[in-house]
Amino acid sequence: MRKPVIHDQDGHADDLVATLLLALHPAMDLKAVVVNSGDCIPQVSAAVLAALLDRLGQGGVPVAWQHHALPHPFPLTWQRESLNYLRAFPEAERYYPDAAGTRLLTEAILSVGEPVTLLVTGPCTNLAAALRAAPEIARQLDRVVLMAGGLEVGGNVAGEQDHDGSAEWNLYCDPPAAAYCLQAGLTLDFVTLDVTNFVPMTARFVETLRSSGGACRLAAELLAGVEQQNYFFWDTLAALLTCEPDYLPREHQSLIVRTETPSEGRLEKTASGVPARVFEPDNDLETLGARVEARVIEILSAL
Repeated sequence: MRKPVIHDQDGHADDLVATLLLALHPAMDLKAVVVNSGDCIPQVSAAVLAALLDRLGQGGVPVAWQHHALPHPFPLTWQRESLNYLRAFPEAERYYPDAAGTRLLTEAILSVGEPVTLLVTGPCTNLAAALRAAPEIARQLDRVVLMAGGLEVGGNVAGEQDHDGSAEWNLYCDPPAAAYCLQAGLTLDFVTLDVTNFVPMTARFVETLRSSGGACRLAAELLAGVEQQNYFFWDTLAALLTCEPDYLPREHQSLIVRTETPSEGRLEKTASGVPARVFEPDNDLETLGARVEARVIEILSAL
Protein backbone atom coordinates (compact mmCIF):
# COMPACT_ATOMS: atom_id res chain seq x y z
CA MET A 1 0.00 0.00 0.00
CA ARG A 2 1.33 3.43 -0.94
CA LYS A 3 2.03 5.95 1.80
CA PRO A 4 0.15 9.28 1.62
CA VAL A 5 2.56 12.21 1.43
CA ILE A 6 2.22 16.00 1.29
CA HIS A 7 4.95 18.39 0.20
CA ASP A 8 5.30 21.86 1.75
CA GLN A 9 8.06 23.65 -0.15
CA ASP A 10 9.42 27.00 -1.26
CA GLY A 11 9.55 26.67 -4.99
CA HIS A 12 13.20 26.60 -6.04
CA ALA A 13 14.48 24.15 -8.67
CA ASP A 14 15.46 21.52 -6.11
CA ASP A 15 12.04 21.77 -4.44
CA LEU A 16 10.24 21.19 -7.74
CA VAL A 17 12.41 18.18 -8.57
CA ALA A 18 11.70 16.86 -5.08
CA THR A 19 7.97 17.01 -5.84
CA LEU A 20 8.52 15.09 -9.09
CA LEU A 21 10.30 12.41 -7.07
CA LEU A 22 7.42 12.14 -4.59
CA ALA A 23 4.90 12.00 -7.43
CA LEU A 24 6.70 9.16 -9.22
CA HIS A 25 7.98 7.03 -6.35
CA PRO A 26 6.06 3.74 -6.29
CA ALA A 27 5.82 3.72 -2.48
CA MET A 28 4.21 7.17 -2.18
CA ASP A 29 0.79 8.66 -2.91
CA LEU A 30 1.14 12.43 -3.37
CA LYS A 31 -1.92 14.14 -1.89
CA ALA A 32 -1.13 17.87 -2.09
CA VAL A 33 1.65 20.39 -2.63
CA VAL A 34 1.96 23.84 -1.08
CA VAL A 35 4.44 26.43 -2.35
CA ASN A 36 5.09 29.09 0.26
CA SER A 37 7.23 32.18 0.63
CA GLY A 38 10.91 31.43 0.66
CA ASP A 39 13.31 30.86 -2.20
CA CYS A 40 10.81 31.74 -4.96
CA ILE A 41 7.95 33.84 -6.21
CA PRO A 42 5.35 31.43 -4.81
CA GLN A 43 2.53 32.02 -7.31
CA VAL A 44 4.95 31.51 -10.22
CA SER A 45 6.54 28.32 -8.88
CA ALA A 46 3.11 26.95 -7.95
CA ALA A 47 1.87 27.48 -11.51
CA VAL A 48 4.97 25.76 -12.93
CA LEU A 49 4.50 22.87 -10.52
CA ALA A 50 0.83 22.47 -11.49
CA ALA A 51 1.87 22.31 -15.16
CA LEU A 52 4.57 19.72 -14.40
CA LEU A 53 2.19 17.49 -12.45
CA ASP A 54 -0.22 17.70 -15.36
CA ARG A 55 2.55 16.47 -17.66
CA LEU A 56 3.07 13.52 -15.31
CA GLY A 57 -0.63 12.64 -15.51
CA GLN A 58 -1.15 13.82 -11.93
CA GLY A 59 -3.02 17.04 -12.62
CA GLY A 60 -5.55 16.02 -9.98
CA VAL A 61 -3.05 16.62 -7.16
CA PRO A 62 -4.07 19.95 -5.60
CA VAL A 63 -1.45 22.70 -5.65
CA ALA A 64 -1.71 26.01 -3.78
CA TRP A 65 0.61 28.82 -2.78
CA GLN A 66 0.82 30.98 0.30
CA HIS A 67 2.52 34.28 0.95
CA HIS A 68 4.07 34.79 4.39
CA ALA A 69 6.05 37.75 5.68
CA LEU A 70 9.34 36.17 6.75
CA PRO A 71 11.68 37.66 9.36
CA HIS A 72 14.67 36.97 7.09
CA PRO A 73 13.62 36.54 3.43
CA PHE A 74 15.83 34.81 0.88
CA PRO A 75 17.68 37.23 -1.42
CA LEU A 76 15.44 38.63 -4.16
CA THR A 77 17.80 37.43 -6.88
CA TRP A 78 17.26 33.86 -5.70
CA GLN A 79 13.49 34.28 -5.50
CA ARG A 80 13.32 35.64 -9.06
CA GLU A 81 14.85 32.45 -10.45
CA SER A 82 11.23 31.21 -10.47
CA LEU A 83 10.87 33.22 -13.67
CA ASN A 84 13.44 30.95 -15.34
CA TYR A 85 11.15 27.97 -14.75
CA LEU A 86 8.25 29.88 -16.29
CA ARG A 87 10.34 30.53 -19.41
CA ALA A 88 11.22 26.81 -19.57
CA PHE A 89 7.57 25.75 -19.15
CA PRO A 90 5.49 28.58 -20.68
CA GLU A 91 2.27 26.55 -20.48
CA ALA A 92 2.36 27.28 -16.75
CA GLU A 93 0.87 30.70 -17.54
CA ARG A 94 -2.46 28.89 -18.05
CA TYR A 95 -2.49 27.57 -14.46
CA TYR A 96 -3.82 29.56 -11.52
CA PRO A 97 -3.29 27.66 -8.26
CA ASP A 98 -5.25 28.79 -5.23
CA ALA A 99 -3.60 31.37 -2.96
CA ALA A 100 -4.62 29.53 0.21
CA GLY A 101 -1.75 27.15 0.88
CA THR A 102 -2.13 27.03 4.65
CA ARG A 103 -5.75 26.00 4.28
CA LEU A 104 -4.84 23.34 1.71
CA LEU A 105 -2.16 21.93 4.00
CA THR A 106 -4.61 21.69 6.90
CA GLU A 107 -7.47 20.25 4.86
CA ALA A 108 -5.28 17.75 3.04
CA ILE A 109 -3.83 16.37 6.28
CA LEU A 110 -7.27 16.00 7.87
CA SER A 111 -9.02 14.57 4.82
CA VAL A 112 -6.70 11.65 4.04
CA GLY A 113 -8.19 9.42 6.73
CA GLU A 114 -4.88 7.81 7.73
CA PRO A 115 -1.53 9.04 9.08
CA VAL A 116 0.30 11.28 6.61
CA THR A 117 3.97 11.86 5.90
CA LEU A 118 4.85 15.54 5.44
CA LEU A 119 8.00 16.74 3.71
CA VAL A 120 8.98 20.36 4.40
CA THR A 121 11.73 21.75 2.15
CA GLY A 122 11.47 25.43 2.96
CA PRO A 123 10.81 27.65 5.96
CA CYS A 124 8.61 26.13 8.67
CA THR A 125 6.30 29.15 8.45
CA ASN A 126 3.44 27.43 6.67
CA LEU A 127 3.49 24.36 8.92
CA ALA A 128 3.54 26.60 12.00
CA ALA A 129 0.56 28.58 10.66
CA ALA A 130 -1.35 25.35 9.99
CA LEU A 131 -0.58 24.00 13.48
CA ARG A 132 -1.81 27.23 15.06
CA ALA A 133 -5.00 27.20 12.99
CA ALA A 134 -5.72 23.50 13.51
CA PRO A 135 -3.61 21.90 16.28
CA GLU A 136 -5.35 18.58 15.66
CA ILE A 137 -3.32 18.04 12.47
CA ALA A 138 -0.35 17.07 14.65
CA ARG A 139 -2.12 13.80 15.52
CA GLN A 140 -2.57 12.98 11.83
CA LEU A 141 1.10 13.44 10.92
CA ASP A 142 2.88 10.12 11.08
CA ARG A 143 6.26 11.67 10.28
CA VAL A 144 7.56 15.12 9.34
CA VAL A 145 10.78 15.26 7.31
CA LEU A 146 12.57 18.61 7.42
CA MET A 147 15.37 19.67 5.10
CA ALA A 148 16.77 22.03 7.67
CA GLY A 149 19.82 22.95 9.69
CA GLY A 150 23.42 21.98 10.02
CA LEU A 151 25.00 20.49 13.14
CA GLU A 152 28.69 19.64 12.90
CA VAL A 153 29.19 21.51 9.60
CA GLY A 154 27.52 24.75 10.68
CA GLY A 155 25.28 26.79 8.41
CA ASN A 156 25.13 28.18 4.89
CA VAL A 157 23.88 31.71 5.67
CA ALA A 158 26.55 34.24 4.78
CA GLY A 159 26.76 38.00 4.72
CA GLU A 160 23.56 38.64 6.68
CA GLN A 161 23.64 41.58 9.07
CA ASP A 162 24.00 40.70 12.78
CA HIS A 163 24.30 36.97 12.04
CA ASP A 164 27.24 34.68 12.74
CA GLY A 165 26.67 32.33 9.77
CA SER A 166 25.81 29.31 11.93
CA ALA A 167 22.30 28.74 10.50
CA GLU A 168 20.96 27.00 7.42
CA TRP A 169 18.66 29.12 5.25
CA ASN A 170 15.39 27.24 5.75
CA LEU A 171 15.63 27.75 9.52
CA TYR A 172 17.11 31.24 9.32
CA CYS A 173 14.14 32.49 7.27
CA ASP A 174 11.80 32.09 10.23
CA PRO A 175 13.46 30.85 13.44
CA PRO A 176 10.37 31.33 15.66
CA ALA A 177 8.26 29.21 13.31
CA ALA A 178 10.88 26.45 13.32
CA ALA A 179 11.12 26.54 17.12
CA TYR A 180 7.32 26.36 17.35
CA CYS A 181 7.16 23.29 15.11
CA LEU A 182 9.85 21.56 17.16
CA GLN A 183 7.68 21.96 20.25
CA ALA A 184 4.49 20.68 18.58
CA GLY A 185 4.90 17.00 19.49
CA LEU A 186 5.70 15.84 15.95
CA THR A 187 7.80 12.86 14.92
CA LEU A 188 10.69 14.65 13.23
CA ASP A 189 13.35 13.47 10.80
CA PHE A 190 16.02 16.05 9.89
CA VAL A 191 17.97 16.06 6.64
CA THR A 192 20.76 18.50 7.45
CA LEU A 193 23.74 20.01 5.66
CA ASP A 194 25.83 17.36 7.43
CA VAL A 195 24.60 14.86 4.85
CA THR A 196 23.63 17.04 1.85
CA ASN A 197 27.13 18.57 1.75
CA PHE A 198 28.36 15.19 0.54
CA VAL A 199 26.01 15.23 -2.47
CA PRO A 200 26.74 18.18 -4.80
CA MET A 201 24.61 18.83 -7.88
CA THR A 202 27.06 18.26 -10.74
CA ALA A 203 27.08 19.12 -14.43
CA ARG A 204 27.43 15.40 -15.15
CA PHE A 205 24.22 14.65 -13.28
CA VAL A 206 22.25 17.35 -15.11
CA GLU A 207 23.54 16.12 -18.47
CA THR A 208 22.62 12.54 -17.58
CA LEU A 209 19.12 13.72 -16.71
CA ARG A 210 18.89 15.50 -20.06
CA SER A 211 19.73 12.31 -21.95
CA SER A 212 17.46 10.04 -19.89
CA GLY A 213 13.76 9.23 -20.19
CA GLY A 214 10.61 9.75 -18.21
CA ALA A 215 10.56 12.92 -16.11
CA CYS A 216 14.35 13.29 -16.18
CA ARG A 217 14.24 15.89 -18.94
CA LEU A 218 11.77 17.97 -16.93
CA ALA A 219 14.18 17.87 -14.00
CA ALA A 220 17.08 18.83 -16.27
CA GLU A 221 15.19 21.91 -17.47
CA LEU A 222 14.51 22.97 -13.88
CA LEU A 223 18.11 22.42 -12.82
CA ALA A 224 19.75 24.06 -15.85
CA GLY A 225 22.66 26.16 -14.66
CA VAL A 226 22.74 25.02 -11.03
CA GLU A 227 26.04 23.23 -11.60
CA GLN A 228 27.58 26.68 -11.99
CA GLN A 229 26.46 27.54 -8.46
CA ASN A 230 27.34 26.05 -5.08
CA TYR A 231 24.28 23.79 -5.32
CA PHE A 232 23.58 20.49 -3.59
CA PHE A 233 20.93 17.75 -3.40
CA TRP A 234 19.21 19.54 -0.52
CA ASP A 235 15.53 18.95 -1.22
CA THR A 236 15.88 16.12 -3.71
CA LEU A 237 17.80 14.03 -1.18
CA ALA A 238 15.22 14.93 1.46
CA ALA A 239 12.49 13.65 -0.88
CA LEU A 240 14.41 10.41 -1.50
CA LEU A 241 14.80 9.89 2.26
CA THR A 242 11.10 10.63 2.74
CA CYS A 243 10.28 7.81 0.33
CA GLU A 244 13.06 5.47 1.46
CA PRO A 245 13.84 6.23 5.12
CA ASP A 246 16.26 3.30 5.38
CA TYR A 247 18.42 4.60 2.54
CA LEU A 248 20.74 6.26 5.10
CA PRO A 249 21.18 5.70 8.84
CA ARG A 250 19.47 7.93 11.41
CA GLU A 251 20.72 8.97 14.82
CA HIS A 252 18.52 10.01 17.74
CA GLN A 253 19.32 13.54 18.92
CA SER A 254 17.84 16.21 21.19
CA LEU A 255 17.59 19.47 19.27
CA ILE A 256 16.66 23.13 19.59
CA VAL A 257 16.50 26.04 17.14
CA ARG A 258 18.08 29.27 18.34
CA THR A 259 15.86 32.33 18.05
CA GLU A 260 18.22 35.02 19.36
CA THR A 261 20.92 37.01 17.60
CA PRO A 262 23.58 36.46 16.40
CA SER A 263 22.70 32.76 15.96
CA GLU A 264 19.06 32.94 14.83
CA GLY A 265 18.02 29.70 13.14
CA ARG A 266 20.98 27.63 14.32
CA LEU A 267 20.12 23.98 14.93
CA GLU A 268 21.81 22.69 18.08
CA LYS A 269 22.14 19.48 20.03
CA THR A 270 21.34 19.86 23.71
CA ALA A 271 20.19 17.51 26.45
CA SER A 272 17.14 19.69 27.07
CA GLY A 273 16.08 19.69 23.41
CA VAL A 274 13.28 18.00 21.50
CA PRO A 275 13.76 14.33 20.53
CA ALA A 276 14.32 13.94 16.78
CA ARG A 277 16.10 11.70 14.31
CA VAL A 278 18.87 13.06 12.11
CA PHE A 279 19.99 11.38 8.90
CA GLU A 280 23.72 10.63 8.77
CA PRO A 281 26.04 9.79 5.87
CA ASP A 282 26.76 6.09 5.59
CA ASN A 283 30.23 4.55 5.63
CA ASP A 284 30.81 4.81 1.88
CA LEU A 285 31.20 8.55 1.45
CA GLU A 286 33.18 8.25 -1.77
CA THR A 287 30.24 6.74 -3.63
CA LEU A 288 27.34 8.45 -1.83
CA GLY A 289 26.86 11.16 -4.45
CA ALA A 290 26.94 8.71 -7.36
CA ARG A 291 24.50 6.38 -5.62
CA VAL A 292 22.03 9.17 -4.90
CA GLU A 293 22.29 10.40 -8.50
CA ALA A 294 21.61 6.91 -9.86
CA ARG A 295 18.63 6.32 -7.58
CA VAL A 296 17.04 9.67 -8.40
CA ILE A 297 17.44 9.03 -12.13
CA GLU A 298 15.95 5.55 -11.71
CA ILE A 299 12.83 6.97 -10.03
CA LEU A 300 12.38 9.87 -12.44
CA SER A 301 12.81 7.54 -15.43
CA ALA A 302 9.88 5.39 -14.37
CA LEU A 303 7.23 7.64 -15.95
